[in-house]
Parts: sequence; C-alpha cells; structure tokens
Amino acid sequence: MKNIAFALLFFTLAPVTALAPPQEVELSREQLVSAMRFLNTYEYTYAHENKGFASLDEFLSWLQKTGKINQVPLSFSAESLKPYELRITATPDGKHYHISLLRPSDMHDSSTWCKPAAFTDDRGVIFLGLAIGCEAPGKPSFK
Repeated sequence: MKNIAFALLFFTLAPVTALAPPQEVELSREQLVSAMRFLNTYEYTYAHENKGFASLDEFLSWLQKTGKINQVPLSFSAESLKPYELRITATPDGKHYHISLLRPSDMHDSSTWCKPAAFTDDRGVIFLGLAIGCEAPGKPSFK
C-alpha cells in the first residue's frame, strides 16, 4: 500500500527512467508543497463522497476501489523515493486530518538532519519545516 502512496504523490514531480537504478530522491520544497496540494485535494474529494476524512489505509483503499489509482502513472516506486515517509491520520469522527511527508533523520548520518518536511491538515494550510538548529536558505538559525 505504501508503494501506491509514493507513486501517487510524485507522479508529476520528477521523471524516473526504467533503466536507472533505484536512488534516494531529494525532494525540493516546491515538490513537497505540490505533494501536499495533491493530498489536500484528494482528502476533500474523499470526504465529500464518504462524509469524512480518511486515514492513510482508508485513503489508499478508496483510490483503488474508485479506480482513481488507474489515473496515476506508476513511474515511481517506494524504492525510488526512499527514504521519505508519508503519514495520514484522521480523527475517529472523520472531521479532521493531518498529513506529513518527511525524511526521517539518521543519528549516524548528518546529511539527513536538515531536510525539509511538509505538513498539512484539514484547513488546507501547508507548512514547511526544518529541525531546530537547521538553517533555511538565507534565514538565521534558531538554536
């Protein structure tokens, strides 16, 4: 199921050739925002049809059941998008949701510490964030 989530998120974000070996993808801030816009749109579509927002598993099931998954070119796989994680949670009553797309940090690899993450919720506001101590380009660090 997670393979499908990654495929859905990035079908418009970057080409991947069939001959290229799997590589870890580095998503730009613009790509993270595009992914969040896509997810917000489809969460609201789901809610309109189902009277409430969906968690990750419900969301992916719905995309498959409705055939919407067939509209997405599957040129991306979880392997080609490692190491990003997608999380979608919805409240039990289906009135609210929260989505995060982030690259988990590895304590032993400092190159993973300051990667941007994206967050959104049912308000449709998209947030980009960095870990404390990481500097955004042209911005001072908060330590």
